[in-house]
Amino acid sequence: MSLGLHTQCRDRLTTVIAEQLPNIALKNRMFLERSSAIGLLLAEPILPQTGPVKNSLDLYIGEAPIFTFALETLARELYENQKYDAQTPSMKLINLNEYQDSASVAKRLVHDFESLPWKYTLTIKLDNDFAKLFGQAVKEYRISDSLKLVTPDDSFAERFPLQSGIKERDHSLSGGLLLGFESRTWDKNTTYFQANATGFISMYGGTTPFEDTISLFKSFCGISIALRLFKATVTHRAFPSKANCFVHRNVDNAWVIESRHEMEAILSDALQDLTLHDLEGRLDTDSKKTEWIKSVLPRIRCVFSNQEKARKLILGGQWLFESCCGKDELLSFVQAAVVMEILLGEKTVSDLMGLGELLRNRCAYLIGRSHKEREETLSDFEEIYDVRSKIVHSGKSRLNMHERSLLSKLQWMCRRVIQEEVTRLEEDEKEEK
Repeated sequence: MSLGLHTQCRDRLTTVIAEQLPNIALKNRMFLERSSAIGLLLAEPILPQTGPVKNSLDLYIGEAPIFTFALETLARELYENQKYDAQTPSMKLINLNEYQDSASVAKRLVHDFESLPWKYTLTIKLDNDFAKLFGQAVKEYRISDSLKLVTPDDSFAERFPLQSGIKERDHSLSGGLLLGFESRTWDKNTTYFQANATGFISMYGGTTPFEDTISLFKSFCGISIALRLFKATVTHRAFPSKANCFVHRNVDNAWVIESRHEMEAILSDALQDLTLHDLEGRLDTDSKKTEWIKSVLPRIRCVFSNQEKARKLILGGQWLFESCCGKDELLSFVQAAVVMEILLGEKTVSDLMGLGELLRNRCAYLIGRSHKEREETLSDFEEIYDVRSKIVHSGKSRLNMHERSLLSKLQWMCRRVIQEEVTRLEEDEKEEK
């Protein structure tokens, strides 16, 4: 499987890239000066601007695919194969022996570009009480064809090694060995979220497959919060947490580690704040907790194994996770309101009756089990949407005590709506079988 570029397109890409390579400058012999590579953007109009190839490249890389691929490939090669030279502050790429033949380098870059998509596996550590209990009782659970939870064993460690054999890459993976970071072994006492992805992921992340996987991970956490597998308890720390995502690429049917990405501080802290839900103290033994985990995981699988049907649920889960785990109350309020808009909104109907009115009615009749509960939900939601409007349209600066209670109610409503939607999805799945 490859992009299948036409010969004329391939030749023109090679020519333009070869013309631009002499303009690219380096710092200290190994760091690419990105501003000097801007001319590679001239290759973008050569690629198809509509049709299957364009759609594939949007999924494999994102915007400016040939520019991004060529630039990031060169950056990795330089970092991993050149030696730092403090005495050479600036030089041209073509002054290096390996890059003197611009036509040959350009041809190689285009050849590798055309070989996309590449296969990747991304692995993120879940280091909480859920992860430890899961590892003891379940070991491995497939959430979908491309997502799973797994507790590493010797076979896993052999299949996904944490060393590449490339000196500079392994030095980077270990955090330079100065940060106390141990990346040479998997933690066999906890659980990891693992996802398959296809396309191109650079050593710095940022492309569509990487960002989509992080979004799916957030969705998994958000759906888990809604279904009461996880509970978010926001805490404040003297020092920020550091969660990592390990990226392996399939090369000749073997998984080779390519990079370790430190995730954004907010996400790293959020992962530390997630704990196994105790159902208000009812899960008071490990056996009860384990049974609860086993009962909720199939519901999560129902969502992620039906991604087309559950598209709104998955997106709503991502926004719920960010709302529950954020430290900015105003932003959390808006994010929770967006969950409702994703799950219950409908443009054609909202244009007629107003979005707020549509959401509060749909919410009340979806989660209210009695007339009294529906009336209470209708009343609360009117207040909630009034606060949301003040934040968005008037620039409200903070929440008062009552508005904080409304935020808690809104997040509860989001969880209840997701629970009901998951139940409907499960019922549909049973009917189809």
